[in-house]
Amino acid sequence: MSAPHSKRRQQIICRCNNVTRETIEKAIVDGCHTLNEIFDATTAGVGPCGGSCRRKLAPMLKHYLETGTFPEKIVEDLTGKAPAPGTSTPESDET
Repeated sequence: MSAPHSKRRQQIICRCNNVTRETIEKAIVDGCHTLNEIFDATTAGVGPCGGSCRRKLAPMLKHYLETGTFPEKIVEDLTGKAPAPGTSTPESDET
């Protein structure tokens, strides 16, 4: 495993609960296909900050569900609409 790949996988996504990108990616691959499932499996998104990492989780999940792969770089959703715990997939209500 190359050093850059390893470093990327150890990136902390949820600082409140010290949850790494690797942990989140594994949860998604193992079947967590909603934000609630990710929250339950990893504790990411439910820390004392109020879930500010959800802006990273939602795009990761959306990218995986659409492509079957994870993005090289996580781009935060800065629309100001942090997904609520009941959200199944980001942007699911677009018409």
